[in-house]
Amino acid sequence: MKREAIDVLLVEDDGVLGGAVAQRLRLESLSVHWVQTMAQALQSLEKHHPALMLCDIRLPDGTGIEIYRRAGKLLWETDVIFATAYAEIQQAIELVKSGATDYLVKPYDINELVRRIKTTLSRAHLPQGIRTPFRSFHYESPEMARVISNLKRLAKGSFSILLIGESGTGKEMAARLIHEVSGRAPAPFIPVCCADISEAALGSRFFGSETGAFPGAAVQATGLLEQVGTGTLFLDEICEMHPKMQVLLARVLQDGRFQRLGGTESIPFKGRIVAATNADLHEALESGQLRRDLYYRLQNAQITIPPLRERISEIIPLAGHLLESYGANSPLAPFSISSEAKRILLEHQWPGNVRELMNRILQACALADDSILGTHDLFPEYEGHEHQPPSLSRVREEAEREEIERVIAECGGRIGEAAKALGISRTTLWKRRRR
Repeated sequence: MKREAIDVLLVEDDGVLGGAVAQRLRLESLSVHWVQTMAQALQSLEKHHPALMLCDIRLPDGTGIEIYRRAGKLLWETDVIFATAYAEIQQAIELVKSGATDYLVKPYDINELVRRIKTTLSRAHLPQGIRTPFRSFHYESPEMARVISNLKRLAKGSFSILLIGESGTGKEMAARLIHEVSGRAPAPFIPVCCADISEAALGSRFFGSETGAFPGAAVQATGLLEQVGTGTLFLDEICEMHPKMQVLLARVLQDGRFQRLGGTESIPFKGRIVAATNADLHEALESGQLRRDLYYRLQNAQITIPPLRERISEIIPLAGHLLESYGANSPLAPFSISSEAKRILLEHQWPGNVRELMNRILQACALADDSILGTHDLFPEYEGHEHQPPSLSRVREEAEREEIERVIAECGGRIGEAAKALGISRTTLWKRRRR
């Protein structure tokens, strides 16, 4: 069943306060659905797709905390603000640490409430009835819950962030999430693939140029560092950036200023840089592919996005979400996935990660002859061949990888210490993690 998009779901058991808040929000041209119990809230989330939920912590039949935890994927694309009494502030803070958007202390000022709601909605780029695929990741595992929580918390700062993960894990989506919740959303989000910029175009592309700075520079041109304004410059494949540009970028991050080519004016850099790589950082640093001076300026905060094969609990829910998105306009909709195809989805190793899953779902929806997608729809390469169960070598590799991750976790994420405990070198550890 398709859920109706609304701006705000208000969960407040106080009849006077709830009525007043609902009325004020409607006067602000926001669509509002008001409920007074936990049961009603959960039922409403089944029918409505709110951009934001404003929720009291204490309710007659439960708590806002229970709603937040039980709603699960129904809140994937919903910002949540908790309203709490003074004695419950610590609970609200803990919820914000777990990924909730904000909290208010009762009694709150209605004008302040309206301001926060409008700010939250504008950050999320949510005109009424519209959803953007970059609002949030879709996750159920504790590992990804921690990743999303950390991304949201880091977004509130102004320092640079380095995202690490295999190709297709969603590093650009993570960067967009940081941009959207940081308060920079009205300004541009500019993605740049560092591997696509030639050495000859480096300076003018990033810094811009003055008239006559080089042959062909007939007019003044602004570069990426200026175009981004107060927004976010996302530098993908940072390890592929030319060494010359790495030196210059490190200087910009240190000084917070730059000059156009051929110019003398010192221009402040007002934006934020989020960089990403799928490379082995240890090897990239050892080989000099990534300069250490740039790395340490980018590594104010470092987040690793786990590969899809390590997030098995998310594969089927994510596939369902993608089916809703990609199959909505098909005459065969709504689509579902057969039991056998679900089994293959869980067994597949996903070398292309989330991007591969998206591509397989998109193709299956476009070419399907039936509303129930089978193995041949999602994995046409298996056509005419019986799918083979995981090989002994694959099982062995998985067991080895799980043991490595367990030891790394026990060592508090310290790779050198984990390698020593396992009796292997750091390089071997990195290679076996990526295998």
